[in-house]
Amino acid sequence: MYVRFTFAVSFAACCLFADETVWLRQLEKAMLPTGKQSFCRSVFNRLEEADYAADAAWRETRSPEAFAARQREMRDRMIAAIGGLPERTPLNAKTVAVIPRKGYRIEKVLFESLPGIYVTGLLYLPDATAFPGPRPAFALTCGHSGNGKGAADYQRACVIAAHAGIASFIYDPMEQGERPQTKRGPGVCGGHNRIGVCASLLGWSMARFRIWDAMRVFDYLASRPEIRADRLGMMGNSGGGTMTSLVMALEPRIRAAAPSCYLTSLREVCEHMGPQDAEQNIFGQLAFGLNHAGYILLQAPMAVCVCCCHDDMFTFKGTMDTFRTVHAAVDPLGWSERFAMADVPGPHGWKESIRTASVAWMRRWLADDAAAIPLKMPEYRMLDADFNIKSVDHGLDAPAYHVTPNGRVLDLPGARSVYDLMRDELAAVLKTRNGAPDLTAVRRLCGIRPLADIAPMEKLLSQSVTNNVTVERRIFAYPDGLAIPTVTFVPTGVKAGPVLCLGENMTSLAKTVETHLTAGAPVTVASLRGFGETSQGRYRFYGAQNADEESAVMLYLLGESLVASRAEDALAVAAWMRARFNTPVALDAHKRAAIPAAHAFALERGIFRSLKLTEAPKSWTAVVQNGLPYPFADSVNGALRLYDWTDLAAAGTSERK
Repeated sequence: MYVRFTFAVSFAACCLFADETVWLRQLEKAMLPTGKQSFCRSVFNRLEEADYAADAAWRETRSPEAFAARQREMRDRMIAAIGGLPERTPLNAKTVAVIPRKGYRIEKVLFESLPGIYVTGLLYLPDATAFPGPRPAFALTCGHSGNGKGAADYQRACVIAAHAGIASFIYDPMEQGERPQTKRGPGVCGGHNRIGVCASLLGWSMARFRIWDAMRVFDYLASRPEIRADRLGMMGNSGGGTMTSLVMALEPRIRAAAPSCYLTSLREVCEHMGPQDAEQNIFGQLAFGLNHAGYILLQAPMAVCVCCCHDDMFTFKGTMDTFRTVHAAVDPLGWSERFAMADVPGPHGWKESIRTASVAWMRRWLADDAAAIPLKMPEYRMLDADFNIKSVDHGLDAPAYHVTPNGRVLDLPGARSVYDLMRDELAAVLKTRNGAPDLTAVRRLCGIRPLADIAPMEKLLSQSVTNNVTVERRIFAYPDGLAIPTVTFVPTGVKAGPVLCLGENMTSLAKTVETHLTAGAPVTVASLRGFGETSQGRYRFYGAQNADEESAVMLYLLGESLVASRAEDALAVAAWMRARFNTPVALDAHKRAAIPAAHAFALERGIFRSLKLTEAPKSWTAVVQNGLPYPFADSVNGALRLYDWTDLAAAGTSERK
């Protein structure tokens, strides 16, 4: 289902100036010499500047007092940005099986991070005879492996640690291993994004759920008598490196961390791959100065070993830039020894060398083994020569590593999904919302500026006459060089008020142009940023159907929405039309352009006379209620706590069907 709004138009004598193919040819002509990536590049330029500024802020924080104050502020803002943390509830942990191995044992563990949200994991405990007494331990968080904790490369680190006298707990992330959140099965990155968009509409994030799972792992480790609760660490590779980085920034019980194949810089990630899946991005983090260096520094002097590969897609150049920033910040404070790098040749991947170095780092800072550092990297790198994971102990194979009977937590009695949690939250939120939305609050939340502050320069590029219609091609250019192309059709003898037409591309609106010209109305077709001529991104965001998703997620990192940017474009063009024709403008928006159009219409009613939406997207409420896939490009972070976009479309509309 979609919502459609119409407005009444007074028809004069019908005069068909031309058929739609004539207008289609006019709408097909390109106007921007800067190319289709101009919008994406303009967003990246802002992101890059913000990332450099965050680095500079850490470098300039010299005194211990200023450093501690910055840490507190960043932690508070990070927690707020992910949507806060839940209240602790009983873990209800149980060991479902014990598997003895040479030099260690493996326990299959099940607990609830939240009521009904089951976490499946494997606890590796060193042999009690060889290593008596409570032992240090670390949490191991997996990368984007479909089988989660079952991946041999990840379990291998647990085996190495167990033989060194260190316990570990490896667990399944949401949408991986035994923890798919729908009947469709593990969604990995695509599943993370589906969760992430729904969470974002509530002001939460995928990172919130992942961070909380990890914190409950530490609760579980601290509850075990075989483990020293005061000697806990964390490590992980790739997506696990991401989670290690995020968790080590917030979890005070971590004494040592070894994130691998992730830490570089946000500018390098977005330049060479585009922004990554939803669990890796925090709303507005660059707006308040939180970047990769911040993840390392938020709990300094906690010991961090940055593990990396020279030819990684997470570029080594960015890793070196961030590492230099970290040392510029911590060296004056006397903490140099607590920050190291384990770098190895080759592409992305958790190699035997890095696993060994990571365990050595844990030995030093969790087991007080001073001989473990400095890390013996030349020796460790030799471990990768002809290494074969199948020829060494790498833990359990399938299906032995399953904790649940069927390999799916959702099959357990009383199991709930993260979508259930979000539906519950939405239901609670809807009970607090009464009547029409507060438009002042909507504007503030979206960040849509007052009309007077939206001032692109208007420039006429060409003017011609076709079939009794004057065709004007013009752009509206912003200070950073981004330009919005428009085509205005003015019929001879105007008989109706002006119409602004918006869609995902100009050519799809040829028939609409014909209809309005037939009614004697002047028509402007505008291509909002990220549509049409500026639609192209550089990288396809995970599972995204639309190229604008890359730019939308970079804006998310800056604390902004593409919806708001597009609404401002619509307002700028509509205000020009209002002044040009000296009468309010009818707004006619199609498909995904409906959402920014509804925002523009509701927030500046003085320049519009009506709103019509055709084939509009689902309401945000429906997205969360049904756990639907949805683009970040069409979302506003936290919006559902105040309004749904369809509420704005309904406000002041003369007729609804």
